[in-house]
Amino acid sequence: MRLSKYLLILISYFVLSAGTFYAGSKFHVPWYGGNDFNQYYQMTVNPYDNDAISPFAYRVLTPTIAHYIYRSGFFYESSKTPYKDNHLIHQGVVYEPSVLSALIFTNYIFLALAAFCIYLSVTLKIAQTDIQGRLIAIGLPSFLFLSLSTNVAGYAGLTEGATIFGVSLLCYLILTNRLVSYSIICVFSITQRELLPLILFLYISSISRQERKFYFMAASGVAFAFYFLLRSYLQIPGYEGQTQFSTLLSNIFSFSLKKDFILQAILINNIPIFVLIISVCIGFRNFKPFIPFFVVATALFILGIATGIGNNVGRILNMTTPILLIGMADAIHTSLKTQRQHSKG
Repeated sequence: MRLSKYLLILISYFVLSAGTFYAGSKFHVPWYGGNDFNQYYQMTVNPYDNDAISPFAYRVLTPTIAHYIYRSGFFYESSKTPYKDNHLIHQGVVYEPSVLSALIFTNYIFLALAAFCIYLSVTLKIAQTDIQGRLIAIGLPSFLFLSLSTNVAGYAGLTEGATIFGVSLLCYLILTNRLVSYSIICVFSITQRELLPLILFLYISSISRQERKFYFMAASGVAFAFYFLLRSYLQIPGYEGQTQFSTLLSNIFSFSLKKDFILQAILINNIPIFVLIISVCIGFRNFKPFIPFFVVATALFILGIATGIGNNVGRILNMTTPILLIGMADAIHTSLKTQRQHSKG
């Protein structure tokens, strides 16, 4: 019975996000804020022999899966889109629309799986003994699909879907104290996005209660260090300044806040702002469950500025959405527990 219930919930997230997937497939044009697609395009066409530069060349998981989906043809592709009609040629290179469609479909799959992993984590915080608990547990992960950043960059020719799935899955493994599985997947996660071990290291360090905390942090640190060893060994050229301390420091000191940065890097993360407003309206008194989110988001914000990625800081911050929603579940649990104690008193 539990297996069939989980399957139905997973299917429900695919159904819930189907409209956003369609919108991405129909209207997304990568040359308006998603230029990294030119790297992932060639990695999808040929994942084993391409001219992708660093750091994109190391993010092989999503393009490789998209490659086989592209080859199979098993995905929805609109017959008429702005991309096909007007934007197939970019900087003198002709792009095949089916490759973009395959990447969007791959992200669609991973984002639904990410919501399901968030659901599993939420159920560890919120008891499902009544309809209220069930609705909260199923509803909270749905916020992922309401994120403006997810809508813009998730259902696109990038790698956001599997990255958010990686954060969601690894958080669940931490909360269920599965050190071996966590360690293996954390090391493997650098083939999706190099920031994943760092995000989880910061998350673990900011959790007040966690069994074998040091070992989880050590596994994260080893995985992150392994990425730099891999990058040093392969020496694929591109964006070398992202690994140079002097360049990172220079980017921080030269940073200036502009209107487009506020709109595209900060306000695009509408879900954290929404959760903050709702928390105040509901009357949450204990914001301790949100500390892991604030720690990770602040660190990524500074790192994004240091690496000089500009307005793409917003996309990086969206990786913390699973951590935010798990914190929200924890805050709801604490609030409901306090209410019950007051009602009994």
